[in-house]
Amino acid sequence: MTTVQQTFEQLVSLAIKREEEAHDFYMKASEDSELKASAKLLKDLAGQEVIHKKKLQEALKDGVCETFTCSSVAEVEKLDLDRYLVDIPLLPSSSPQDVLIVAIKREAAANSFYKALSELTGNSAHRSVFETLAKEEDTHKTRLQNMYDDIFQPDM
Repeated sequence: MTTVQQTFEQLVSLAIKREEEAHDFYMKASEDSELKASAKLLKDLAGQEVIHKKKLQEALKDGVCETFTCSSVAEVEKLDLDRYLVDIPLLPSSSPQDVLIVAIKREAAANSFYKALSELTGNSAHRSVFETLAKEEDTHKTRLQNMYDDIFQPDM
């Protein structure tokens, strides 16, 4: 039988995997980018995803999964937290516009996931880690939205 702690460990492990995927996603997008400024931003975001992965790994080592306040696996499942960690696929034929839209959606979902985790932990140090991650993902989303507006809606 799965425990609450194991359920959260699975969620945090999935978040780590998504951070790795985000890194790879941004690196590939930066290589495909025709604009130097866009490529630089995407590489910067890729580097930040590596830092997020390390923060999550450290939180796991520090026992973060023991500090969540849910009392049962059913309670955790009812929160449906893994909906934030759904992989949004891209096709090889995806346009730069599609890439940015997917990136914005991924960052918004990561932000919501980390906000939810911050609200569920009873430990202030761990809550701070998740709040920081949520803010950083929101910053990523804003930067990507600005890039999108600059490239695809320059006259607005």
